[in-house]
Amino acid sequence: MITPAQITALESSVNEILRRHNMSFKLSKHFVKDRMNDSRNNPLIMIAELNSIFNRLTALHLESLKKLKHHDSFNIRCTVSHINMPCAVNKVQVDGGEHQENIVITVMRKKDWKSKDPKEFLV
Repeated sequence: MITPAQITALESSVNEILRRHNMSFKLSKHFVKDRMNDSRNNPLIMIAELNSIFNRLTALHLESLKKLKHHDSFNIRCTVSHINMPCAVNKVQVDGGEHQENIVITVMRKKDWKSKDPKEFLV
């Protein structure tokens, strides 16, 4: 089971990498409270899996993420663990510049999950 402290640490480590690109990821309340430790995720999602997904995402798709526009949506799909994370982009003004906040709406482990979003990042 993933704890709130582990989620905070995950967000911090991912966002530390993305800070220099004026970008961050935020895990929604639905992600954290409702879906992360849901028993329908069989087996349960582990923090190491989420760390690995975000590390591969930033290594493989950083430039494509930077090209997303305000209100775009996309899906992160792990081809190994079958974890899917639908996301939305919110561009905001921070300290006189634009910052891209990627909101991870939910998380689920489902091999045959069908994303409605044409933008999908495979990791």
